[in-house]
Amino acid sequence: MKYKEFELIMSSFKCDKNCPYCTAKITKWPAVKDQVNLLEQHFKELRNLGINFRYFILSGNGEPSLHGIDTLKTICNATRTVNIFDEKRIQSSGNIFFEPEKLDLFKRDFMIEITRTHFDSKQDMQTLGYKRDYIATKVFQNTPNIRLNYVMLKTKSFDEYMTEIRKYIDTYPNIKTISLKTLNLNTMDSGTNNPYSGWILQNGMTKSDTDTIIKNMSKYAEFVVADEKFFDRYEWVYNGVPITFYAKKLDYGYSNVVCYGGKLVDYHLRPIKLFTEKQR
Repeated sequence: MKYKEFELIMSSFKCDKNCPYCTAKITKWPAVKDQVNLLEQHFKELRNLGINFRYFILSGNGEPSLHGIDTLKTICNATRTVNIFDEKRIQSSGNIFFEPEKLDLFKRDFMIEITRTHFDSKQDMQTLGYKRDYIATKVFQNTPNIRLNYVMLKTKSFDEYMTEIRKYIDTYPNIKTISLKTLNLNTMDSGTNNPYSGWILQNGMTKSDTDTIIKNMSKYAEFVVADEKFFDRYEWVYNGVPITFYAKKLDYGYSNVVCYGGKLVDYHLRPIKLFTEKQR
């Protein structure tokens, strides 16, 4: 049975960014012990059920690379000992490019995933509230296998989107794929009475803009569409670099498994029921 993602979400909110749309600050998951020592056993149990995943994603309420080196080693070792993943990624604020020992743990077989709103670093730093221009560093530019999450904002036209996307691809050959990112208003209870959801409503594109994004992006780049079991994966290609956009067919997170506090849950922190191919 193929699931889309196994997402390990670390509980610390410590981060060197102050994103105005921060999902973690909207949902406010409770503090827990991460218990990453349980990961390998979880992977073995999933493998025994015949379950594997398109992606392993290390993320957090905060910045994953701010965790200690031993914790990060435990995570990496578990994914390599029981590798049930087609691709592995770590989501980073950019801090990882200032932590060479930690970066070395991941760059061999992980995609390093960054998220930006603007090609211009001054604008990006102002919008996302960070102080060190990681993308200008030699460490970033020499790191292979970068994945860029490009946040879709209402304040830009599709001409501007494509201009920036082309700049990223032409300037940084280590960016191997770009994912168009819409913003989630609230994945926990759908409430929007908070400053982060308010910012999204005013500035960001959300799931409701899916058809507009697909229609307009198809005018600017070679279009390929791959229909997957749990989600529609739309792909455009520019200079050989895939630009992807996912539109979920089912409820949010249905095709994903989350590990939080050592437990396998969904995005509402409810115990998850795992399906095998025979049960489908």
